[in-house]
Amino acid sequence: MNPNLGWLVYIGLGTLGGLAGSRLKIPAGGLITAMVTIIVFKLITKSHWEMPKGFNLVLQIALGIMVGSSFQPAMVPVLKQLFFPVLTSTVTLVSVGILLAIIFTRMHILDAPSAYLGTSPGAMSALIVLAFDTGASATLVVCFHFFRVVFVILTAPLLLKIFSH
Repeated sequence: MNPNLGWLVYIGLGTLGGLAGSRLKIPAGGLITAMVTIIVFKLITKSHWEMPKGFNLVLQIALGIMVGSSFQPAMVPVLKQLFFPVLTSTVTLVSVGILLAIIFTRMHILDAPSAYLGTSPGAMSALIVLAFDTGASATLVVCFHFFRVVFVILTAPLLLKIFSH
């Protein structure tokens, strides 16, 4: 199949999968089911097409718009009030990610950029886009974040039930 037609197949299938996940009210369903749809398609068909070079820039711009538009001025007083917990959580999570990245790199399990982006906390979509942009292995970064998100989604109901009592 023509590579240009191939990535259009990805976009079409991913859109259908994402809409299905959203409609089923799966947490992060649009992202997760779009990704799973493409993965399953690629496993079944054993096909692979590169996305066009400019597509990464389009994703970065769209992600920047989404993040920027989610900011509300009312967040400033809340962030001031929660400064210490937010800072402590952020520094702890990033530090543990850095430590794991160093360990995985020294053990020759992962290259440094993939290890850092894979073990970093944060939005899967942003870190995957960053992986493409920095030359890290986007596949490895996707694996780390996909399994992290799935784990959180699967364990959240139980943990929330435990913590709410």
